[in-house]
Amino acid sequence: MSEVDDVKERIRARVDLAQLVGETVALKPAGRGQLKGLCPFHAERTPSFHVHVDRGFFYCFGCGAKGDVFEFVMRTQGLEFVDALKLLGERVGIEVRGVAPGQGRRRDLLEVNQAALAWFRARLDDGPARAYLRERGLTDATIETWELGYAPDGWDGLLKHLLTQGVRDDDLLEAGLLSENERGRRYDRFRDRVMFPIRDGLGRLVGFAGRVLGDAVPKYLNTPETPLFKKGELLYGLDKARAAVRETGEVVVVEGYMDVLALHQTGFGNAVAALGANLTKEQAELLARLDVQRVQLAFDADEAGQRAVLAGLEQSVGRRFLVQAVRVPRGKDPADAVLGGDADREAFAAALRTGTSEVAFRFQRVLAQHDASTPRGQRALLLELLPALQARDVVDPVAAELRRLVADHLALDPARLDQWLASQRPQRLDETSVRGLRRREEDLTPLRALELEVVGLVLLEPAHLRERVRRALAALPVEAAESELVAFAELCERCGWRDAEIVAAVQARDGADRVLERLLSQATDAEDARLDVDLRLDQLLSRVREHHVEAGRRGRQARLMQRLEALAAKVHDADTPREELEAAYAELAEVQGALAAREGERRLRSAGTLRRLEGKRRGRA
Repeated sequence: MSEVDDVKERIRARVDLAQLVGETVALKPAGRGQLKGLCPFHAERTPSFHVHVDRGFFYCFGCGAKGDVFEFVMRTQGLEFVDALKLLGERVGIEVRGVAPGQGRRRDLLEVNQAALAWFRARLDDGPARAYLRERGLTDATIETWELGYAPDGWDGLLKHLLTQGVRDDDLLEAGLLSENERGRRYDRFRDRVMFPIRDGLGRLVGFAGRVLGDAVPKYLNTPETPLFKKGELLYGLDKARAAVRETGEVVVVEGYMDVLALHQTGFGNAVAALGANLTKEQAELLARLDVQRVQLAFDADEAGQRAVLAGLEQSVGRRFLVQAVRVPRGKDPADAVLGGDADREAFAAALRTGTSEVAFRFQRVLAQHDASTPRGQRALLLELLPALQARDVVDPVAAELRRLVADHLALDPARLDQWLASQRPQRLDETSVRGLRRREEDLTPLRALELEVVGLVLLEPAHLRERVRRALAALPVEAAESELVAFAELCERCGWRDAEIVAAVQARDGADRVLERLLSQATDAEDARLDVDLRLDQLLSRVREHHVEAGRRGRQARLMQRLEALAAKVHDADTPREELEAAYAELAEVQGALAAREGERRLRSAGTLRRLEGKRRGRA
């Protein structure tokens, strides 16, 4: 065995494959000796990437990617084998000898960036940089943790220094640390700027951002696109936010580097910054692999900025996460908000809990473009929203919420709306078809239809009428809303429990056809000895109770949301007295806690549905 092969096997034996892969992919148990997660090599919604811990290899059933620890590092970090060998050797404390150095250009550029960072950090006290950072509210601990530095106001300070360290100017240019004019002169790209090192999700130093201290423009200057630095694929701070993001399933996305530093300094450890105006699909892939469920966008303090954020959001991003736009209170950016004192920090925390739903925003934006009071406007609205209304997965909460908004606002029948969406050619929608989707006055809700069926059932055997009406009332939850069963019990009392009078009175009420239909059909079943009345009554009452409980839950949810909006308005009002503000914060926490509990119930129900469907699918396989 050659020396290289021997080193390779020693490194392989020491590297924990699960830990290594887990730094990139959120892994969950998938059977004895196996873990699974979302594949880092292709976009997917259902995990198909498996790590076989005992056997030391990975395999993706979706794209076919496979290999060992070395292959994983080579593919995720774009390294040649020699550089992957060295990197893993450093990880486990094994020196790699006997191989040709510098075979991977990406590895070379990482080392160039690291050399530049050391120089920037050493210059931090040479000018006004540290004083500026302290003035902005950052502590020395934050400055050190995030490795902030300073690029002096000169044309070639970095260039001269690194040339003496044996770094070629061609490498500095390729790394984006130098600029070149039309005459071929090369000079430092960053001058008189506070320097923010930018690392990828794995912690590799891939570039820089510089914040000007004078009046030069632009205010912020990034490393240009290089083999390492791909702006649309990076999230500033993700290397440090990774643990908090995984733990909470939530991420706060802000616009500025200072915002990220301030949020982390004050306890918001799941904050990152997009390096552009909005989230890209590539950035969303990074978050999805960390099992992110909720994305909170805090880009601008005003309503116009909020709308701009959501308007520019890539729609596929909105379908992958529960997205909210957060309005930073009192007209501040996130950094100023959390560094302005306890009250401002609490106001920002409250703002995170009261963001604008991306689903509601998209619906309102389309609604504003069409006259929803006319069939023509409704047709245009439905066709524009059609792609988002159609579920993309077995359980699609975004599509479900949008369908609810459309049905409620346009007074459409939810069942007919679902039938239209499931039709083979939903694009062929004319104004007559739109009218056919509307909720009719005579249509019965599922709850009312069930209750009328119960009425017909208890009328079937007059001798048991009192006892079965009592059972029906006892089945209703205490908080039940208006009920046909309560009205029927009151009618029975008025009629003195006389069967003929009760039936006559029922016939005069709205919904009598449904009662009589059930009464006649069930009477036929009873005569044929096929109907167990008490068993059927128990089944119906169980379903009635479920509907009432769900209706009560929706009512409480609506009331909580109304109170949440009122409290959010008070918190955002700069004229709210301090005492009222503190009381609003306390109540806001209670309301948010109740909403979080209901959201947890909803997710558990969705997860349960998915498990049942998966169980049925496996049973058929």
